[in-house]
Amino acid sequence: MNTVSILGAGSFGTALAKTVAPQVERVFIYARDREICDAINEEHQNPRYFPSLKLDHNIKAATFDDSLPVAESDLIIFTVPSGVTREVVHDMRVSIGEKVILSTAKGIEQDTLMTMSQIIKEESGGRYVYSISGPTFADELIRGYLSSATLGVDNEKFQDIFSDLFGSRYFALDFSNDIHGVELAGVLKNIYAIALGIFDSVDSSHNGHYTFLSLCYKEMTRLLKNLTSDPDLTGKFCAFGDYNLTANVDKSRNRTLGLMIGKNFLNSANVNSGIVFEGLKSIKCILKLVRQNNLDVPIVEFVNNVLEDNSRVLSLVDDLLRQFGTERRLFQDI
Repeated sequence: MNTVSILGAGSFGTALAKTVAPQVERVFIYARDREICDAINEEHQNPRYFPSLKLDHNIKAATFDDSLPVAESDLIIFTVPSGVTREVVHDMRVSIGEKVILSTAKGIEQDTLMTMSQIIKEESGGRYVYSISGPTFADELIRGYLSSATLGVDNEKFQDIFSDLFGSRYFALDFSNDIHGVELAGVLKNIYAIALGIFDSVDSSHNGHYTFLSLCYKEMTRLLKNLTSDPDLTGKFCAFGDYNLTANVDKSRNRTLGLMIGKNFLNSANVNSGIVFEGLKSIKCILKLVRQNNLDVPIVEFVNNVLEDNSRVLSLVDDLLRQFGTERRLFQDI
């Protein structure tokens, strides 16, 4: 691949641009903000996300009304938010054509329950639409720290191409033939990160944290085994790795959301009005999906109940744990 276009000039899009730049001739980052485009083109930096970090000189920027870079690209990487993915594909479908497309967004469309790769495929009519997800914070990836991801690719030829494009000594990859499954793992890990944040807001013990971490992962793996086709998916970077990163690290937005709601610093009305978190938007969709498949998901139900009324966090945690045959006991109660 000689030319790559990345749709979205956020932190992850910028990090991916810097990751692939040494392997290709040109990288185009698409931004809505003209000032960001000018800064990338003239100063070789993204001032909004990485103001002190220089980008490679073969990384250029374009606005979304300039379709030429996309039309000339061998690969298009979607890093726009899941809520606008369908709109962006629709607007650019003529230029996209039969390009190879890689989706990074973690979300499910509420009305259709489609993942982003499915939406892109439907809107563009393309055949080569794949997914990527893994335990990778953008600020660490762009600085060259060891990172990893699972690529949902059902074509061996493209697996080799992506290995050449992304593979390096600091970016480990594994693959799954289940494109949709890789995306679903990315959605679920966000929900269970919220769950663990809520739990940790009322129980600060290490024993409690890792017990609940395990209970969440058991439910997540059961869902993935019922809803996906790759029997090894639960052990891959997109599932085990990304779940642990998102649930355990405080700079994870979804874990932090759970902590803040559990401590009553936020409620669902506040979040819906101003803060966008992938997991929050996807909970209702996952509940629809699991009910269609008659699956039992007490932890997902618990997160939904807390988000609807976080004045009952303590009682909801106790109710949940009783379903697992145990009870919570805080330090101050001993």
